[in-house]
Amino acid sequence: MVVQTASGAMHIKDPEDGPKTVQDTFNAGDLDGLVGLYETEAVVVLGPGQVASGSGAIREMFSGLLATGGRLELKYGRNSLRQVGDLALRTLEWTLKSNDPDGDSVTMGGLAAVVLRRQPDGSWRLVIDNACPFGETLA
Repeated sequence: MVVQTASGAMHIKDPEDGPKTVQDTFNAGDLDGLVGLYETEAVVVLGPGQVASGSGAIREMFSGLLATGGRLELKYGRNSLRQVGDLALRTLEWTLKSNDPDGDSVTMGGLAAVVLRRQPDGSWRLVIDNACPFGETLA
């Protein structure tokens, strides 16, 4: 379940919902909402040499991805979530369909390991989002 606060900020109520919330927020083109799902010091890895650390860098990275008109699809099984106390680990498969600068269709995909942390208010935010394109090694 996702909770929207009076300020309009999105919060993840249960770590089970984290990836779907990221997918839906990305596909809606909601840059502010997407960045708000991550802790301010979070790290997002899109592949070798593509690391965004902190809200500003994550905003810049997602801004570029959203500009391609991409559509994100995440797939995960029932047993792909492990939780210990205030930390949760989700493994998943991702596909991003977008267009290159020439307008040609491009499809990328891979595996990801995502770590969420419970916040003081009981909501959850992503702290590590490590996406690894197929054919690469997890960073």
